[in-house]
Amino acid sequence: MATAGCISSDDDVDRPVDGADELADEVEPIQFLAPTAGVNSSRNELAGMVAENWEHVGFEVDMEELEFDPHVQQGVVEQDFDASILGWGGTPERIDPHTFIYDMHHSSNGVEGGRNTPGYDNPDYDELAELQVTQYDEDERRETVFEAQQILSEEQPRTWVANEGGYHPYSSARVSNATPTIGEGLNSFWNITSMEPTEDDTVRMGYPSEIISLNPMQDMATPDRQMVRLIYDRLFRITDEGTPTAWAAADDPVIEDGGQTITVEIRDGMTWHDGEDVTIDDVEFSFELFADSPTYGALLDSVEEIDTSGNEITFHLAEAFAPFTANVLAQVYLFPEHIWGDVDDPVDYEDEDYVGSGPFQFEDWERQSELQLSAFDDHFEPPNADYFIRVPGADESQLMGDLESGQIDFVGAVPEPNRVDEFDDDDDFGLAEFQDIGHLKIAYNTRREPFDQAHVRRALSYCVPKQDYVDLIRDGMGTVTHSTISEHVEAWHNPDVEQFTLDTDAAFHELADAGFGWDDSNRLHYGADQ
Repeated sequence: MATAGCISSDDDVDRPVDGADELADEVEPIQFLAPTAGVNSSRNELAGMVAENWEHVGFEVDMEELEFDPHVQQGVVEQDFDASILGWGGTPERIDPHTFIYDMHHSSNGVEGGRNTPGYDNPDYDELAELQVTQYDEDERRETVFEAQQILSEEQPRTWVANEGGYHPYSSARVSNATPTIGEGLNSFWNITSMEPTEDDTVRMGYPSEIISLNPMQDMATPDRQMVRLIYDRLFRITDEGTPTAWAAADDPVIEDGGQTITVEIRDGMTWHDGEDVTIDDVEFSFELFADSPTYGALLDSVEEIDTSGNEITFHLAEAFAPFTANVLAQVYLFPEHIWGDVDDPVDYEDEDYVGSGPFQFEDWERQSELQLSAFDDHFEPPNADYFIRVPGADESQLMGDLESGQIDFVGAVPEPNRVDEFDDDDDFGLAEFQDIGHLKIAYNTRREPFDQAHVRRALSYCVPKQDYVDLIRDGMGTVTHSTISEHVEAWHNPDVEQFTLDTDAAFHELADAGFGWDDSNRLHYGADQ
């Protein structure tokens, strides 16, 4: 009997369609990157079910199980895969649709290290991705974003599986003021700065991966970025409700010339962690430096010129850029020019002291052991804890044990469903519930055959048991999704996109329509006409 969500893959398959009359070469095995069970048992289980279903419709699958860091390196940075199942973090900075519509799917970002990991290239889609950034009228922009989501759903460069969400467990006996936010739960900037220890002066966080880098110029995974933003300030930050608010800026930006001139005044009295003053020249330097980042430089493509006067910085744009405050001013980190000004290769540079101006300052980093930060008391919004320590764990199970034994105060990962009830029933622990604006997805490398064909990607998507993943594997945590933008971001989510639910008959038809056929062993072949 087949497992729920899996279709029997016996050779004697009752195909609903015959396919090509004359067969050519076999389709090469799918190189499928997936997390180990230790990294994420739920996603690992889903990957096994998907691989079985792909084999049922004729593919051969080589599933490569990786730890988190190697998975990110191979699947995101190097983009060496056929298919890869990974989560995409839904930080508040990503509530604006630009990240999901432009950064993740515009063809210009399909380079190594870019966020368009599938290498998706569609000129008609690119036009929409470019148009939405110029539309300050929200209704007009929404219409464009909805149309872009429809194209993505039809072409399936990724299978969007679920907005996972869930619970982050914490010790209610050792910390107070736990404040989960949409998309991140207890991993959010606002929670880490607001959480208050009740027994000593330190908040200790556990997370099932190590930090790769604290260099803001690098292509950072979400866990790295969550630490970097504690150390380095930005002009604006995204609130827990998803709107930009002035941070290192003194007030809201002044927008003129139809959105092409944007002026920001910086806050008085800010200092770097080494005691030097934060100046308007530092701010200008930071934006010019960030423009050279291979990953984030595209954020500043619209900026033609920057000038400063007194305590103000003015950005002159080539054309209107609607998400400029949320996606540029709230994402570019501030760098001390007296440290970074003489650095030859900022992307590879490691500042041993990691000097920023943020609410926490760097203390120590013992790789594979812990990252130690301390409160920067001269900050205009100092955190409630004197010290913050991040501890990497071998896996979620170990971290849950560390939480129960008092070695850490909260876990920035969702426990397995069987553990949720345990924490919920214990008065010494709390469960912080949150909804996800990111998603679990399977990316297909459209640079490679046969994944350059939409019919093939659609067939693969029809083999993904999304509902079983949410209902059975995750015990109801999360929501099934068919779009790159979460339903929890109601203003920008298109609920009417084409939906892909488990339907292997539909997968067979997609492959036949593309000209493929099957041999007597049910192995998929290119058709002779292809």
